[in-house]
Amino acid sequence: MYDFSGLDLESIARRCAEETWKFLRQLEQDTRYCFELWRRALGEQIDDALRHIYLIYIPLLAGRARRHKQFAMSCGDSDYFARVALANFYRACRGARFTDMFPELAPAMKYLNACLHSAIVQDVRDNPPAPPLPEDDTGLIAPPDPSEHDLRKSELWAHIRAVLDDAQDEALSYKRFVLQMTPAEIMRAEQGLWPSTRDISVALQRIRRKLRKDDTLRGLFGL
Repeated sequence: MYDFSGLDLESIARRCAEETWKFLRQLEQDTRYCFELWRRALGEQIDDALRHIYLIYIPLLAGRARRHKQFAMSCGDSDYFARVALANFYRACRGARFTDMFPELAPAMKYLNACLHSAIVQDVRDNPPAPPLPEDDTGLIAPPDPSEHDLRKSELWAHIRAVLDDAQDEALSYKRFVLQMTPAEIMRAEQGLWPSTRDISVALQRIRRKLRKDDTLRGLFGL
């Protein structure tokens, strides 16, 4: 086995990053350097080694999360699932358990990918699809009009604002539910605020769940 005792942490991390680059391009790679980085990060619990692990592996795990078959049904973003997977891996395998469980990089990465899978599946399980409100988004609140129902609509919107209790959620809800803007239209209107239309959709899913938990709204729409 190669003796890494003479190599400093920065050299090992740099070589691991290079070998990871080869892995992404399906080139032959030497996995010993990344395994040594993991050993120092989890086995020896060296904070600087763990920092390098995050820098190298968060993008890898995030990309794998986006390719997961249940990612579209989840409510988290890819970086979130990557961080959860690494945190769970660290809690389960730090210290002597790491060296006892993993003789080389491949089984460690298999376990890490299992942590990622579990994080996504658990998120989907914790956030099952809820019965839609009438006409889902656009039937929730109609735009103001000069009819006799104006007062009732205003009271409904005031109640929804109180339930949301968040300025950004309120603004997003008004654009989607009242103005009936699509996520793509909202993203164009608020350039720089939302990284992607998926982020908007995830936020809207969270808002819908929050509204569906309110007894007043559930009673009003017969849920």
